[in-house]
Amino acid sequence: MSRLTENGDRSPAATLRDSELRAQYLSRGGTLPRQRATLIMRRNGRILLVRDRGRSSYGLPGGGIEDGELSIVAAARELHEETGLEATSIRYLFSFEGKYNVHRVYEVEADGEPEARGEIDWYIWWDMKDNTPVYPHVRGILAEH
Repeated sequence: MSRLTENGDRSPAATLRDSELRAQYLSRGGTLPRQRATLIMRRNGRILLVRDRGRSSYGLPGGGIEDGELSIVAAARELHEETGLEATSIRYLFSFEGKYNVHRVYEVEADGEPEARGEIDWYIWWDMKDNTPVYPHVRGILAEH
């Protein structure tokens, strides 16, 4: 949920927005840390990243695990909701604890090209070398992979 400026620093506006979102989530009965299915999809040495509408930073595809839902089912559902892709292979890798989420991290394969859908307004295939703004947990998850 954190936003980074171009040089990787947290902006004051992003910090305020994160606090507002956190308070809103908790006021609706949500608990922290939130359980999340997070996907790593590689093609040609690049990682699929998605950007939520209204955000400037990119993250790994995925989202919240619904009550009673298996995390692997949430992973497949989120991939389809965010990119239109149907997973052909999903493999559990590890759990990663971030500031707001416990990420159940999966490696996924799918045929076809993604398309931005739902809350996603853009996607990229990231080489992990350029200065694309990504959330801190993205680098942490990829460092463990």
